[in-house]
Amino acid sequence: MEIASIFPLTYCLSDPNYTIYHRAALGGLAATIEAWDKSPPQGITPKLDHDFVIIEKTGDLTDQEAFKLILDASFKLTEDKLIDLPGQFIREDAIDLRISIHEGLCLTFLQHNKMRPGEKEPYKFPLKLADSDENQLITYKAINSFAHQKAQGTGLLGDSPKNKDSGRLPQFASIPQSMIPGAMTGRKSLQAPVKEVILLHFLMVGCVTFLLRPRTYKEKAQACIVIPDIIDLVGFTGAIKRISSRSQNFERFTHTYLGRVVGGAEEAAFSFLLDMTTHKIEREKSIKGCQAIAMGKVAWDKNQINRSISVKVGGDYEELGVFRAAKQYLGKSKFIKLRDGKSFSVPDTAIPELIAANLAANRHWCGHFKELLAKKEDFHNLLFKKGGLHKVSQAIKSKEDIAIIRAFHKAWEMTMAQMGKRARDNNLDFGRLVEVRQEKIRNEILRLKTSDAVANWFLKFCADATKGGSLAPIREDAELIRDFIFNRRNFDRLQNLLLFALVSYESDKSNN
Repeated sequence: MEIASIFPLTYCLSDPNYTIYHRAALGGLAATIEAWDKSPPQGITPKLDHDFVIIEKTGDLTDQEAFKLILDASFKLTEDKLIDLPGQFIREDAIDLRISIHEGLCLTFLQHNKMRPGEKEPYKFPLKLADSDENQLITYKAINSFAHQKAQGTGLLGDSPKNKDSGRLPQFASIPQSMIPGAMTGRKSLQAPVKEVILLHFLMVGCVTFLLRPRTYKEKAQACIVIPDIIDLVGFTGAIKRISSRSQNFERFTHTYLGRVVGGAEEAAFSFLLDMTTHKIEREKSIKGCQAIAMGKVAWDKNQINRSISVKVGGDYEELGVFRAAKQYLGKSKFIKLRDGKSFSVPDTAIPELIAANLAANRHWCGHFKELLAKKEDFHNLLFKKGGLHKVSQAIKSKEDIAIIRAFHKAWEMTMAQMGKRARDNNLDFGRLVEVRQEKIRNEILRLKTSDAVANWFLKFCADATKGGSLAPIREDAELIRDFIFNRRNFDRLQNLLLFALVSYESDKSNN
């Protein structure tokens, strides 16, 4: 019995059997079609709508020939042997971003050498940042081909005489790990209908990859894949296209090499979400959330990296503005020089990573903040970031958080005024007095073990600042503050807020 042609290929976003992987792959296919613009492969006629994609072949093309044409136009290499996915709309001059994407794909979809054979020696690239005169030497693995270019591991373009002679494609095909990273096979390979396997080739295009440098949590994750949950194909392709443009009308977090270097999977997910939901980019939402999958070494498998974390992000987050501020003012990654002269990228602070992890887990945005300044050295480093931390404090929406931080800042301002007078009267070093007092406050707060102890310390700190008088912020929000600090469920939250307030204070003179 002769196998019928698979064309036209029809994919509908609302297919009830589709998972987030299928919808992301369909988004990648839609974006690729958009990138073809008016010049699709010869003999291929695509149609893109908000909810579906249709691909037809014309003339005397066989199914295999048509499929090869689609692959050739969708999965390419640059002259520098970097992966080039037209559906991601990466500009020719954005070589730094292309290298980051290439590295991320090689750690996730194409982690095995056989899936991306290439040069033995890494290529070197001198990266020049806009705010620095010094070049950063980064390296990448140059490749000669990769699995998606020839449907490697699927059996679609195999040497079966029957299919080869007829030019037909088989009814079923295999799904290799290069198509869905971390997919585990049993005694037999994963199988799916041929149309589904063709679609899943484009998951690589529809996803966004990040390089992970975790600090907050002791994970061995190396890379992260963010999978968008797409609800509008046209809107999605338009947003991806505009994010990659040269426009300066809106802020983006993920369009540079360093923008793809983050502390954790949650930070990656929220960074992508912010870029996709910027009001100036997208009036109508094209995604309803995303899923971030971190890939790293696990104890039971020394040969490859596997899924170590899976996080779903979506819906409304009341304090998303806090993460946005943290990302904007504290989230820029940086390069550090290694002994061999090469550069290695790391996040500047762990603040965005921490806030993102808290939001994703439905914890208070400031949860676990005390862990970031448990060590004296880390505490002093955070004090140098007080300008950015102050910007974060201004983005908070919670009335209780605002009241506590405002009261602490006022009390600390009055405490410093007292130390200033003491320094002038006794010819002492004011800066040293402040440094010692800050360290003492940090230790006192960290040692508090009960909710009553934290509440009483806070009230005493405010009273000492006013020498027994009434502190204006507490007087103005007396009931709100009283109910909050004496609620035992707020113990951790109050302790973390006080530590955050300590490092986020910035005088009015600093703001001017």
